[in-house]
Amino acid sequence: MTVASTKFLFIRHGESTGNATNIWTSAPHVHPLTELGHEQATAVGQRLKDAGVQALYSSQLLRARETAADIGVQIGLDATAIDGVQELHVGVHEGAHDDEVGPIAEEVFTAWLGAGDLSGGFAGGETGQEIVTRFLSAVQILAQSHKGETIAVVSHGGVLALGLSTLCPNLPALTVATHLLANCDVVEVIQDSSEHWRCVSWAGRITD
Repeated sequence: MTVASTKFLFIRHGESTGNATNIWTSAPHVHPLTELGHEQATAVGQRLKDAGVQALYSSQLLRARETAADIGVQIGLDATAIDGVQELHVGVHEGAHDDEVGPIAEEVFTAWLGAGDLSGGFAGGETGQEIVTRFLSAVQILAQSHKGETIAVVSHGGVLALGLSTLCPNLPALTVATHLLANCDVVEVIQDSSEHWRCVSWAGRITD
């Protein structure tokens, strides 16, 4: 019997207090959603009411959990927080302002997405390869648990950029690098019956 494709809807979290103040953080229990962030999460939940979502997951970071909770209210599902899809660890730059971290981040992401070099990362944080490995592992577990279903996963801009450009052969790193996800943007990804991965759309941009 042929198994139907499994659809993933990856969602970047709503605006957090860290976003609003340009703070870089991967700490799990700080920087909740702003009022705008809750509005964004509610709005994307309303858009997903007819998407047939059968399971809802989030990273363990507060901003993702709050986003998933708001979405869950709209689509009638409780969210489960999981390991592996959390934002990349910024190491010694935890809690620092974008004025400090921005130029460093540009170098790191250029190496990852531009040169395909995953050996480095933020000082004291994860390497690109470590991020990809734990993200892909988490996604594969979800795919095995929800074959033929549609599931939503609330995650983060950095890990989604790196993880999905590695997972999906049809998603060029240049597309990711030049169209970074805004708060509550949605990425649709399909795993077909042959377990091949394909990005259908990146924040509304068709990638097929």
